[in-house]
Amino acid sequence: MTIKTRRILLAIAVLTFMAAGFVLLMYARGYRWDFENNEFLLSGAIYIKPVYPDETEISLNGKMVNKNGNALIKNLLPSRKYKISAAKEGYQTWEKEFEITPGLVASAQNIVLFPKKINSQIVWPETASLSDFSVSFNQKLIAVRIGQSKVIVRGLAEPNATATPIAFADKRKTLGLTFLKNNQGWSPNSQKFIFARDIAGKKLWYIWNNENKTLTDLNNLYERKIVLKQPSASPLPTKFSPAKITWFGNSNNLVLLIDGRLFRLDIAGESVTDFKLSDVANFDVFENKIVVLKNPDILMLIDSAVENISVLGPAKIVPKNILISPDGSKIAYSDSGSVGIFWLTDTNKQPLKKTGDQELIYQSLGNISHIYWHNSNEYLIFLENKNLKTVELDTRDKTNIASWSEPILAMDYLAQDSKLYILENSAVKVMEDKF
Repeated sequence: MTIKTRRILLAIAVLTFMAAGFVLLMYARGYRWDFENNEFLLSGAIYIKPVYPDETEISLNGKMVNKNGNALIKNLLPSRKYKISAAKEGYQTWEKEFEITPGLVASAQNIVLFPKKINSQIVWPETASLSDFSVSFNQKLIAVRIGQSKVIVRGLAEPNATATPIAFADKRKTLGLTFLKNNQGWSPNSQKFIFARDIAGKKLWYIWNNENKTLTDLNNLYERKIVLKQPSASPLPTKFSPAKITWFGNSNNLVLLIDGRLFRLDIAGESVTDFKLSDVANFDVFENKIVVLKNPDILMLIDSAVENISVLGPAKIVPKNILISPDGSKIAYSDSGSVGIFWLTDTNKQPLKKTGDQELIYQSLGNISHIYWHNSNEYLIFLENKNLKTVELDTRDKTNIASWSEPILAMDYLAQDSKLYILENSAVKVMEDKF
């Protein structure tokens, strides 16, 4: 072999080494060769994290990449869209399309798959005229409404127990009964239950104490004791006619909305505190916070102190209802056909949101009711024309919506235990699976 040939071979080897080294360096830095455009492009990735159920299969463009849940899919070329699906037999599939940004990771976390079928067991047998129910927070008690005149409270694990209606001392004819929604009827200790009774055009409010089997007339407590004895710089409403009522902090305090004003009622102390806030349309409570809907603005009261009011801003629709998420980070607001979200804190997961951001996540021509937050804080559960639905908050690409066709008259969702109770075919049932 001549010296010239050796030199040529050495040059080829050096060039090959340099080219291979360059390619390896580019690959090590996250670049990949784009055969369509014949150039190196900085790649990206997609991270998928289902939280329920276990062993969820993750697929990329129809090809499975992981059988057991979390998946980090690397080396994806930018400016392209990738379809990700999370699926498991017996559950409704979650799907979303992502566009890759060079050097970044697109992610979807807290993904929940919901069952295709409502598998349930009966906790209150089919009863004629059973029209509403409410389950206590500890899931030991259930209150049911039979027809328009009977309220029964008994142990949840006693389906064959004798059902004795709560007796009213005045013996007047009951024309209707009202239960509070979103688990607001039961006290934090799961021993007291609020409901309303209609008598000849007047609504009377009661608290049933299941521990000592006593019934407190809130109208009588407020109108005949508190209003008459409690001096106030701004006179209290003389009639107990709350548009909304819920427990606040403990099992002796209630927040009331009367004539557009907010009050706190101390049952044990037989006193009322005026929050000095008027023109209130609705409210919800979370720990020491009260979120107030005062159209067109949403306000937040902290520590029940008027001095700490902060205006969060107008909602995208004129909402009728308002509901704080279980972790206190978001507000859901709705009218009969739309649902919006208002973020109270910055998020650290995609899609990123800032405090004060808001978005309409669902709109329908149907009638939306019974809205609950899912325990993941990333989904809402509701009835639409008596059909159960869930909707995710992540509106990137398509919004995943799970739905079921069985007609449901009422429901209760206990987020802390992921338990869904429904009223179907005149019987109260509980979902067997985590929901």
